[in-house]
Amino acid sequence: MTKMCNVTIDTNGINQEEASAWAQELANVYADMEIDNIKVSGNKISFAAGFSGMDDTPPEDIKMRLDEYLTMNEAFQTKSVSVQ
Repeated sequence: MTKMCNVTIDTNGINQEEASAWAQELANVYADMEIDNIKVSGNKISFAAGFSGMDDTPPEDIKMRLDEYLTMNEAFQTKSVSVQ
């Protein structure tokens, strides 16, 4: 079973389609990452993220990958990233 963590990214504003595509691309860049339930509204992107088949993934591991991906793919300006 895959443990999913809730991710919330606050931005300065982003296009809904671009934000959704950006989040979906995470699963392509990191083959072991699962992304589900993407929601975009105004300045916020939220989704569930986890690693395939892992039921003990700490939120810090997901945050590390997100920070890495945000550095590689600067599709928008990020104010904060929360993973719980």
